[in-house]
Amino acid sequence: MPFSSAASTSVPVHEPNHAESLAEELDLQHVGDDANHWVVHVLGIYNDGHHLWVQIAPNADGTPSIVLRLSMVATARHALATLASLSLSSLVSARIVPVMCTV
Repeated sequence: MPFSSAASTSVPVHEPNHAESLAEELDLQHVGDDANHWVVHVLGIYNDGHHLWVQIAPNADGTPSIVLRLSMVATARHALATLASLSLSSLVSARIVPVMCTV
């Protein structure tokens, strides 16, 4: 009796979407200098179809956390430039930081 071969099923290759790519580009990036120096730790990201919401923290334990609200065309460079323009203490008190948002 001949052995029948089943049709092979290919596993789809996962290609990162814009939100995942942005999170990867932001994670562990250094912001600021001297006393205002900190490292971005990405905690989560959400795409509501209008904006990307990225929760970040200056500490690996997630405290205190900040949420970036990015326009859909904003890049990691835009986010990092926004973060660098503000002191860490002002970011923490803001809680939600808009990046390239018109409203």
